Amino acid sequence: MKNKILVTAVMMLGWLASLAQEDLGPIEWMTFEEAEKKDSVENRPFLIDVYTDWCGWCKRMMATTFHNPQLASYINKNFYCVRFDAETKDTVMFHGKEWVSDGRVNKLAYHLLSNRLSYPTIVYIDRDKHIFPVPGYMQTKDIEPILVYFAENMTDNASLEGFTNLYMNSFPEVYADDIKKIKKDDVDTLGKVSWLTVKEMREKYDKEPKPILIDVYVDDKYRGYVPYITMNSMVHERAVLKDSALCSYINEHYYPVRIEATTTDSIYWFGNDEPFVSTGKGMPNGFTNALMNGNYKFPAMFFFDKEHKYVANVSEFFEPAFWNVVLRFYAEEIYKKEKFESFYHKTVKNK
Repeated sequence: MKNKILVTAVMMLGWLASLAQEDLGPIEWMTFEEAEKKDSVENRPFLIDVYTDWCGWCKRMMATTFHNPQLASYINKNFYCVRFDAETKDTVMFHGKEWVSDGRVNKLAYHLLSNRLSYPTIVYIDRDKHIFPVPGYMQTKDIEPILVYFAENMTDNASLEGFTNLYMNSFPEVYADDIKKIKKDDVDTLGKVSWLTVKEMREKYDKEPKPILIDVYVDDKYRGYVPYITMNSMVHERAVLKDSALCSYINEHYYPVRIEATTTDSIYWFGNDEPFVSTGKGMPNGFTNALMNGNYKFPAMFFFDKEHKYVANVSEFFEPAFWNVVLRFYAEEIYKKEKFESFYHKTVKNK
């Protein structure tokens, strides 16, 4: 009888232990050592879930947000993911250094969280090894723009807050309540560019020459299986190019032309007797090929002077304030007498 009781007790303890074990879901969590080894072969940003065993919100985020299959798939594709117990007593190796506990908290937690111990905190480390702690429980829709920001390597081009606000304004059907909380001065999407076809632009240009701005974009139906299409290019089209000040300047100083990269339309450009034509359904138009020269990176803006000569192109995501400086630089021909860096810093300083 005693043996039967002992066996039953052991089985019960094993069952309770299995219940207590947290379901880590579809995300491919790894150790710091495994992540750094993979990073040495293919450089990616890190996503570090800093948690504690007693943190209820940490467990809830694991059970909800990190269990979303679509979100997990995106994370696995773009990040090296590490779970880090901030109160572990184990010695942790990271960035070539041993991190130990101070008796309560592992010293690596202080380093990753900039001494602000808050749980959960997701720490992002970009490709240049800069650390960005983002504290608090987040639902899928809350964490999504942050993931895109780091996955698409925008830390040098936009602020996290600025991109997040623009991202939310790009999907008003999802972020309606969040958009209401954004100050009007922070994001303005009430503007509208008076886009022209190449034919319409040619007709206007023949009457009055003016600088030309071409925005090359890709239709949303190709998003998902065309590898060079990024989420930030969608935000560029849906939010950045709706900034009122930006739109007003474009409409006044440029002939703005918007071209879908895979258009099947024939395009007649200055000096060409034969049109640029389609190269196949879903493939870049001949004009797109001529403009981008095989470098299919979006967003993509091309600048031409009053003599319709190519001046420059900018194939990066930037916030509206930066684009306003770029637009002035080329429309007012400042590039002929000054470097952009000098003009940009002078412009920002005088604001």
